[in-house]
Amino acid sequence: MISNYTVRPPAERSKGKEKDFFTRLLISAVPYKGDDFAEIVRKVVFIGAVIAFAITGGILIKDVSGEIVQKYVVTPQLQEIKEQASSGNLNLEQEEIKEIKSEKPFIREEMMTLYSENPDLIGWINIGGESKLIDLPVVQTVDNSKYLNTDFYGGSSKSGTIFADYRNDFTKGTAPDFTILYGHNTTSSTAFSKLSRYYYDKDNPEAGADKMISFYQKHPAFTFDTLAQKSTYKVFAVCLFNTEEKYGEVYNYLRYGQPFADKEDFNGYILDIMDRSCILTDVDLTYGDEILCLSTCYFPISNDLHNTRCAIFARKVREGESAEVDVSEVERTYYWKGWKQLEDAGISSAYAKRTWDVSKLLSYEETEN
Repeated sequence: MISNYTVRPPAERSKGKEKDFFTRLLISAVPYKGDDFAEIVRKVVFIGAVIAFAITGGILIKDVSGEIVQKYVVTPQLQEIKEQASSGNLNLEQEEIKEIKSEKPFIREEMMTLYSENPDLIGWINIGGESKLIDLPVVQTVDNSKYLNTDFYGGSSKSGTIFADYRNDFTKGTAPDFTILYGHNTTSSTAFSKLSRYYYDKDNPEAGADKMISFYQKHPAFTFDTLAQKSTYKVFAVCLFNTEEKYGEVYNYLRYGQPFADKEDFNGYILDIMDRSCILTDVDLTYGDEILCLSTCYFPISNDLHNTRCAIFARKVREGESAEVDVSEVERTYYWKGWKQLEDAGISSAYAKRTWDVSKLLSYEETEN
């Protein structure tokens, strides 16, 4: 009963001087004499959580700030250097120009300034023209891992730099018959992030039901300029690939970066790629065409898996050929070779037979099996 409750006098309740707020806060968080074992464990766990949060928070802030610098400082700076060089303003001394030409006698003038900044430069890729959806330098070294988290100037960057496979031969300043370019797919939309829009144009509110082909219809071709040559490429296939055997087929679309051995090798590869393409275009191909593969990660298949890659395949515009593409002929197909994970998720159907127009592969003669 409340009448039996005795209130102790203030002097009896308070042993010594009243502790200030910060002292009480410290005691509540840090092990203190008189704490029982459970309380000590609770405080130790709390301190560990605070330290972990501080570390991960610091890393996150560093990563985010690095991406901001990459997107709004480094990339525009590189684009400005290239634009100035294209208009004849190299900002280089004659001795520097002479030295660069002695190293790379085939180098075009507009590439000289960028090359002086980083001799790993082998080209420049642009998708979107003046809109610069992707408008970035391309580098190459003997180690494919170097530019995964390194920007063009050698600084740390989560988005890295677009780079060519180390096995691709650019020693003459031009691209080989099979080239692979790698780039990250980042939340900051840097590097190759926008490549996945060829598969699904989720960021285009005007596309409506055509989000599977709308990006291709706007950008059926792009440029990839090397040190020695300007080139336009026509996109002919858009594919998703699995990288882990536990989820189904792992197809070697990268070919370990190797060039084509002969016509049979070329035809076989193109047949395999077209069997796995989710779009069908009006672009034809033939042995001798230069093929360019742009590869990046693709996450929307499953939020907890990082096993999917999105790859865009294009061929170089032939000498004397128009760079125009009839985009009215493009269509989405669901009869492409996926892998078990996609079939289970209902993203692709079980592959039954080849349905694309094989006559588009001009160097291939279909025979009866």
